[in-house]
Amino acid sequence: MTEPRNHDSLTDFRQGSYLAVKELYNAHYSLLTDFANQLIADEAEAHFIVQDTFIKLFLMRDRFNSKEDVKAFLYLTVRNTCFNYIRAEKADAPVVGVSWLQEARQADSRYDDDAVRSAALHELQQQLLDLPEPEQAIFRLTCWERRTIPATAEELNLTPVAVAQHRMNAIRSLREQLIAADLFSIPLFIYFVGKTSY
Repeated sequence: MTEPRNHDSLTDFRQGSYLAVKELYNAHYSLLTDFANQLIADEAEAHFIVQDTFIKLFLMRDRFNSKEDVKAFLYLTVRNTCFNYIRAEKADAPVVGVSWLQEARQADSRYDDDAVRSAALHELQQQLLDLPEPEQAIFRLTCWERRTIPATAEELNLTPVAVAQHRMNAIRSLREQLIAADLFSIPLFIYFVGKTSY
């Protein structure tokens, strides 16, 4: 890619473009999952760690000024999360397969069309409504409204740890529902979780 195109991609990403999210996903996702899997030796968890890292990146997208900053954030966050996973001794948990991965990858190109993507995002919103409270409210506040965990905790009269746990539960439950409904596409999921409004 030429430098002007790289700048446009980063600008598009900072502005919340789905295609820019997908471009970053295509450039880094496989390498990051391989990296995570080497650290924790759990393929399914490696995918979840990388997806959660991309979600964090998208939620903080206005803070990045270069592709190098983006790449550094991705690798450092994946590495740190993997180390936390190992410290929590979850590495001894039974290994779960990633049977959903092939279907998710095949679905990626399906959402390049604006109309198809719009319909899928509407369906994703419907899936969100199936989440229990307070997961639903915490998801909306911390992801779509981009409020901090401490601010959300204060507003909902919960501890920051409880808010973080509910948010993680919401994202994981939503991911599981989408996989079961054959709607799961990794870049679309990242975009959906990190988009500020629908």
